[in-house]
Amino acid sequence: MHSLKKIIVASATALTMTGMGVGIAQAQPSRYYDHGFERGYDRGYDQHRVDRLSTGYVDGLDWKIQNAARQGRISWREAQELRQDLNRVKPLAYRYQTGQARQWEVDRLQRTVDRINDEVRG
Repeated sequence: MHSLKKIIVASATALTMTGMGVGIAQAQPSRYYDHGFERGYDRGYDQHRVDRLSTGYVDGLDWKIQNAARQGRISWREAQELRQDLNRVKPLAYRYQTGQARQWEVDRLQRTVDRINDEVRG
């Protein structure tokens, strides 16, 4: 019975340490934040513009492209080209969101998102 108590105590300790480790890891700022996430404001970007680099927003652009083609605002050929461009920068959106993107990658992602938004608006 004594060994069972040791196992329970060891398991509880491991769970506690793991929980603390997760909390500490989540409290760590991302690399992009370290360099100044607010830098977007310094460069003239507003909060809406910064959020447009997230993976969720970039994934939603695919729907916007398809919708614009269905409504005739762009041709299906243009839609195909925009989707190819979008698929090229999707990994950059993930890198941006996780704080791993270099500044040139963020700039490329921003230019692509802006261009796609402009084209699907008509």
